[in-house]
Amino acid sequence: MTWQRVAFRDLGQWFGGATPSKGNPAFWTDGSIPWLSPKDMGPVVLAGTRDHISQEALSRSSVRVVPANAVAVVVRSGILERTLPVGLVPFETTLNQDMKAVVSRPGIDPRWIAWGFRAFERELLSTTRKAGTTVASIEMPRFQGFQLPVPALAEQRRIVDIIEGHLSGLDAADSDVAAAASRVTALRRAALEWHFGLRGPVTTLGELAPTISAGKSFGAANAPAKVDEWGIVKVSAMTWGTFDPNQNKAVPAELVDPRYEIRPGDLLVSRANTSEYVGASVLVGEVRPRLLLSDKSLRVTPRSGVKSEWLWRALQAPSARRQISAQATGTKDSMRNISQASLRSVRLPSISLDDQEVALENYAQVEAATTRLAHAISAQRARTSKLKRAVLAAAFEGKLTGRRTDADVVEELADV
Repeated sequence: MTWQRVAFRDLGQWFGGATPSKGNPAFWTDGSIPWLSPKDMGPVVLAGTRDHISQEALSRSSVRVVPANAVAVVVRSGILERTLPVGLVPFETTLNQDMKAVVSRPGIDPRWIAWGFRAFERELLSTTRKAGTTVASIEMPRFQGFQLPVPALAEQRRIVDIIEGHLSGLDAADSDVAAAASRVTALRRAALEWHFGLRGPVTTLGELAPTISAGKSFGAANAPAKVDEWGIVKVSAMTWGTFDPNQNKAVPAELVDPRYEIRPGDLLVSRANTSEYVGASVLVGEVRPRLLLSDKSLRVTPRSGVKSEWLWRALQAPSARRQISAQATGTKDSMRNISQASLRSVRLPSISLDDQEVALENYAQVEAATTRLAHAISAQRARTSKLKRAVLAAAFEGKLTGRRTDADVVEELADV
């Protein structure tokens, strides 16, 4: 059976989007018309939109109604650095200006288009994404010139049913893996609380670490510092539980104060971050020279008899994290702050140096086990992702039959 190759522009009627004036409440208040934007994307088939506009907005702006069963795609967003969000829209909608949608012509199933966009995601991003722009975007003439293999309508529908059957099983596997990852996270938190939480005599961080010093703002650039340049750490360097020295911005050498240089063994705390990560702590291992504390970071220096590693773990315990989150201030969850005074008041265990070492030794065993589990989970996620891509590749090469041999074809393409 011969398959045609159809340019995206010829798959059907294309629609663009716009944003009715946010300054006109009549355009947005009690609106009932869906307005689709990148934040709505994610599901294979969309169930609705977060925002709605009014009939007045439709009449008095450049937005147009897109018929039901269109295929929507994000064409301008930072997410295009990683993926190409695509969704089937089973309802009438309007579009944000960062979106495009196509309503398929007769003889082409919209599901075939949606899966096709996903099947060629990597090639589309590598060949149609604009370079050098502040926000990642798609170059539409190139995108619409890309060709999609299109068999007869009945064959499209048969293959789509096979695709969705295979992917349904892989989605179920993903759900199991996500549940396992959640259990590993819960186990780590429970172990941190058991070994470093409040279960006996109590003191405060201020008693355990009399010296807490703040960093400084040095008027950094946006680009990361080169090896021979000075850099200042961003809050993201202290967000994920381990110190990431690559999260930095270059600083002019003439502005540098070497007293703020980060050293191996430093215990750092994020003074300002999101509500989830404000007060996050990291212990610095080997670190490149010429890297500075920022004004959003604190260096915590424990007194004699307190191990930096133990104090780091105690600050990670759920009981400490709850106190820090409760004392953080700020009107936006995207940037909360904790003062030195509030941080010093955080209650922590008061135990001997020997008991600190025992706690660290016991926790190390749990951490080793959970790390092995986390690596296995990560490997399974990567395998499932490869299999999903291989299913789509096989489908658009005409290799899916719906028989047991599909599994061999998919695994060969996935190289797993």
